[in-house]
Amino acid sequence: MLGLSKNSSKENENQERLTSEEWGEIYNPESIKPIAEGLKRGELNFQSKEMLKLSCENEKVLEIGCGTGGTSCCLALNGRIVTALDYSKNALLCAEGVAKEMGVSLNTVFADAMKELPFAENEFDVAFQAGLLEHFEQEERINLLKNWGRNVRMGGRMVSIIPNAASIAYRTGKAMMEQKGTWRYGLELPQYSLQGEFASAGFCVLKEYTIGAEHALNFLPEKFWLRKAMTRWLKENPTGDDCGQGYLLVTVGEKKY
Repeated sequence: MLGLSKNSSKENENQERLTSEEWGEIYNPESIKPIAEGLKRGELNFQSKEMLKLSCENEKVLEIGCGTGGTSCCLALNGRIVTALDYSKNALLCAEGVAKEMGVSLNTVFADAMKELPFAENEFDVAFQAGLLEHFEQEERINLLKNWGRNVRMGGRMVSIIPNAASIAYRTGKAMMEQKGTWRYGLELPQYSLQGEFASAGFCVLKEYTIGAEHALNFLPEKFWLRKAMTRWLKENPTGDDCGQGYLLVTVGEKKY
């Protein structure tokens, strides 16, 4: 039986964060055409859809750890002034390639998110990361949010989008892949909430919720009993909400000092 509690789970055992080179093998220029073609068809991933809701036209937006650049390019296509930062050169090449394919203006910056960012204080209206903070321990997460917060204007927003620890389908599938040795993403620490970290870093939490409950099922084998059960539950769910089963945890904070 798979243990899913914080104390009993063997998730992440003996795992380390991936290096920039290892991330570059996952996010690389081979992804340019598929991502650009998807954007042209209007096929947006969960984080892109959410960031469109959480930002406005003409706002200056910073993506920290841009990966393929798909979300940054989606925001640029929709009138945001976007800067995409990553410490993987391959990832930035991918982001630049997608921007070129889409014909949008995208400022890309090669920098380490763990160090002071090369921007002016209060430069951005919105800063966000989608899939970065879960690779760090709690104190590291707080320090990173504090560091990034210097570049967000007073009253501006910080958005975090990371895997949700309460998602039974995602957590179970992740643990199964780790046991089989097929997990690709190194150390990944899903969280139940980041409200404490946001408060410690100087942000007032405006809201926190989950998205992508159906996507979480993709972490499970197609014929696995839990996937079948969760699929049926999502279709017949009488509660009116996803009961926190979304794959991604979204935390939105406002800079207060």
